[in-house]
Amino acid sequence: MSSPAISTLKMMLAKDLVREMRSKEIFLSSFLFSVILMAAFHFASAANRMPIEYIPTTALWVCILFSGTLGLNRTHASELKNGCFRALMLAPKEAGWIYLAKVTSNALLLGFTLCLLVPILVLFFQFNPGSALFPLLLSLILGILGFVAVGTVIVAVTANTRMSDILFPIIQLPLQVPVLIAGTQATQLCLEGKTPTDWWQFLVAINVVYLSIGFLVYEFLLEE
Repeated sequence: MSSPAISTLKMMLAKDLVREMRSKEIFLSSFLFSVILMAAFHFASAANRMPIEYIPTTALWVCILFSGTLGLNRTHASELKNGCFRALMLAPKEAGWIYLAKVTSNALLLGFTLCLLVPILVLFFQFNPGSALFPLLLSLILGILGFVAVGTVIVAVTANTRMSDILFPIIQLPLQVPVLIAGTQATQLCLEGKTPTDWWQFLVAINVVYLSIGFLVYEFLLEE
């Protein structure tokens, strides 16, 4: 028999994923936006004859930044619209586990989008991940988890403000800087055939800190 905490995690995770599977609203908007960004990087690099070795990493993390921000904002906006967020405030569940469920669902959606983007990245910039595929995926998983851990907290902070669409990216971007730097460096080293052990350790430490803070403060954010 599962504990109440695990039951809460499973229930919230199932709710978010089933809702997205039915509507596909967030996935389609994030994926199409990322494809447009990839195409823009491709044509810009071709027109200006930019060095191609750093472009795949840059394009990938720009897609994570903008598509992830768009997806988090849309997820929370839909919950506010249908009254789901108010129901979460009234639910007799530990808020920390609700937070972890929302982080997991948002990370899965963003990760699935990136899985579809990697072949497009290979096609546009003609690089072969080869043996670097597993380290590359590990770097992206750690980076995405840290990105979503911060974003899920900040989107709840700005949810009830008049200018939430503007405040959310403005507040979250400075907090995302450590994740973006570490994720970009780790990804680039993977593409160069090196093992970014130090950056992986840094990303793990960031994830532990961000997830712990989110777990502890999400209850107060729901009350606000």
